[in-house]
Amino acid sequence: MSEAHLPEDPSGDTELPEETAAPSPAPESSRNEHLIRVRDLNLWYGNQQALEHVDLSIRRHRVTSFIGPSGCGKTTLLRCFNRLSDLVPECRVVGDIELEGESVFAPEVDVSQLRRQVGMVFQKPNPFPKSIYENVAYGLRVQGINKRRTLDDTVEWALRAAALWDEVKDRLEDSGLTLSGGQQQRLVIARAIAVQPKVILLDEPCSALDPISTLKVEELIQQLREQYTIIVVTHNMQQAARVSDYTAFMYMGRVVEYGDTDQVFTNPREKATEDYITGRYG
Repeated sequence: MSEAHLPEDPSGDTELPEETAAPSPAPESSRNEHLIRVRDLNLWYGNQQALEHVDLSIRRHRVTSFIGPSGCGKTTLLRCFNRLSDLVPECRVVGDIELEGESVFAPEVDVSQLRRQVGMVFQKPNPFPKSIYENVAYGLRVQGINKRRTLDDTVEWALRAAALWDEVKDRLEDSGLTLSGGQQQRLVIARAIAVQPKVILLDEPCSALDPISTLKVEELIQQLREQYTIIVVTHNMQQAARVSDYTAFMYMGRVVEYGDTDQVFTNPREKATEDYITGRYG
């Protein structure tokens, strides 16, 4: 497959074959407010290339969704932001991701610290087999914070921020595993934000939830956007349209189109995007 990488600020004069069209640039208003920049990122699992020439800027304090068919590279890209990709055998990365101008792949980067700054919430809720309180306090204790007043205040703050406090305030010593699926997912989000990350990564956060729990998580995403930069992987295009400010459509390891969510869904620039959104494949 021919290379589709263009300079960071393409002039628009270059035309490429349809199947290798360069991703549309992020809206102009976002360029000076980016928190994350992905620069010509390529990733292989062994001999299989999973990401090809990905260029992307993620705007601070906004919600960005990655959509596309299964196997297109959405979750693979998401896991690169906090280097969970390092845990995959025979994974090789070429290119760069910058968080506030600093490469996350630099040799001096403390990966544990990076993962505190870039928290991850997985598809299936994964509370620890601990109390609700200790689930939220876990990251603080790992950092050596054990002062009870600090822990109490932070646990309450995080549970309130995750819209869960009123439901669990009288049962903080109960196991997190006793909560419903939707409550568990909000507990995991509370655990992620307790350490005050800069970025929250959500990998299909509602795929295992019922409609009511999904609505609560979507409402939570809208509330948290004021404090955090949020990146969501979803197969649910309606969800992407509801919760995100920007949307990237991915196909076969490439970002085909990236822009304002309303524009991507109502007036896509690329035929492949239109075909996917209108259900012609997926």
